[in-house]
Amino acid sequence: MQLDFFLTLQRVLVLFLLIIIGFFAGKAKLISPKGQQDITNLVLYITMPATIFLAMQLEYQPERLQKAGSIIAIVGVCYLLMFLFGLITSKFTFLNLDDAQQDVYRVACLLSNTSFMGYPIVQSLLGDEALFYAVIGAGFIFEIVSWTLGIYMIGRRSTGTVTFNWKKIVFSPGILSILIGLLFFVNQWAVPEPVYSVLTTLSPATSPLAMIVVGLILSRSDIKAAFQNSTLYFQSFIKLLFVPVIILFTLKALGFTDYELIIPVIMLAMPTASYVAMFSANYDNNPQFASQMVFMTSLLSIITIPVITLLF
Repeated sequence: MQLDFFLTLQRVLVLFLLIIIGFFAGKAKLISPKGQQDITNLVLYITMPATIFLAMQLEYQPERLQKAGSIIAIVGVCYLLMFLFGLITSKFTFLNLDDAQQDVYRVACLLSNTSFMGYPIVQSLLGDEALFYAVIGAGFIFEIVSWTLGIYMIGRRSTGTVTFNWKKIVFSPGILSILIGLLFFVNQWAVPEPVYSVLTTLSPATSPLAMIVVGLILSRSDIKAAFQNSTLYFQSFIKLLFVPVIILFTLKALGFTDYELIIPVIMLAMPTASYVAMFSANYDNNPQFASQMVFMTSLLSIITIPVITLLF
């Protein structure tokens, strides 16, 4: 399976233009920080779960479940690799990061923008079946890692106490919609009308709203300081190119093809997740540094995502 470079570039540019709309809406104060939070909640708790649930409404085939399990295993190993690279590179002396900044850097290298950018790109490039594998294979692992290791790493040096809350994981909108969607998929339960029509109406709103949220986040970042921070360029290189390319060629060498090759690489080559900025703000651990990494990786991914597709 090959990905078309120019089609990928076109899709990424569409998402980028939506980010630009959000950026200028934030700069012009058309949408307040409170409004940004409201839109984020709308995506996280309503439109994104609809997208995830619908992605799993396919005809049940044991092979699909088998392949999804294989992708989960691959992505799990890839997350370990990404964590190790973040752990090693965060200690490079030229980055001059203190302990708290190192933690934010490591999580920024680890967590990709799976939901807000990964799902729309996979669906637009590869279709609904690919989105099914992206949701189960990459989204499931992403949510678990985010709400456990991600929160622990960012919060452990804060003034507050980091506690493990299994309810936040199981009942997070991403995990819950995956589990419910999987239940319907395995049992082949039909979604009755008008519920199905409501879901299909809500789902298309996810991509534009999610991109606008990314733009709003970037509009409230210190862009000038970001462009002057060499650490951000290095982190972007590690996150967007170095690790994804290693993963790609490793999977190729091991004989993986089709979705087992493409889904892990594409999903993990996404920019740093907005969760990193959110967690950093919640635990007061270098929130500006975190938001700048979200900004820089989101900006540079316009170039790197199409480049990655050339390597398949």
